[in-house]
Amino acid sequence: MPYPDRETFQSFLDDLLGMRFDYLEIGIPTEKPYYDGPVIRRTHRKAMEGFSFQYLKEVVNISVSRGKKNYALVYYNHFHESVDEFLDNIRDSGLDGAIVPDLLTDYYDEREYLSEQFRKRKISLIPFFTSSTPDRVIIEMLDLTDGWIYHGLQPSTGIRVPVSIDKMVARIRSLCGNREIIFGFGINSAETISDLKRYGADGIAVGSSLVPYIESNDHKGFSSEVRMLQGGVYD
Repeated sequence: MPYPDRETFQSFLDDLLGMRFDYLEIGIPTEKPYYDGPVIRRTHRKAMEGFSFQYLKEVVNISVSRGKKNYALVYYNHFHESVDEFLDNIRDSGLDGAIVPDLLTDYYDEREYLSEQFRKRKISLIPFFTSSTPDRVIIEMLDLTDGWIYHGLQPSTGIRVPVSIDKMVARIRSLCGNREIIFGFGINSAETISDLKRYGADGIAVGSSLVPYIESNDHKGFSSEVRMLQGGVYD
């Protein structure tokens, strides 16, 4: 954000905010987006050129005015040396919270500390799990947080490997109880979304499948893709 430039980003944001959804996930660009696939990864360097917390605040204010909640996706490797300053900026930007996908894999020993820093600022640390996250770690993070859950369907964004959606949803649901669970990473078809919904997912997050339309400035294709994906949610 903004990608590929502010004018284009803003025009597609305007399109998106007129559509039906609850949460806006805003990526904070970084040099080491380990868990992003090739489509999202290539956006980071360009987006870093135009990123500022002032602009982030402007985007969030617009989204809030349209009734949306707003969450950052940010890597801990991007801010682990400046936690206080970074989280103050996240809070002051008006974001409701953040997803930190590398916390449990690369910075596991800092999970309690980071959870406390989020809590002090009254913003939500959204736990990020995958099928390889151990049960004990999931249970521990549920105790340290109180927001919704982000579960990766695939190992990274824009990547597709065979998965047993019914077993994956059943497992995380059995551990998380009534907590809201949203699935992301590699979701790009209404069929997959319908399957997730049928087996008990509360929502889905989509990013990679929309980026090509933004890069080609194809507003019609963008809107058509979103409507197709929404068909799996609201059918």
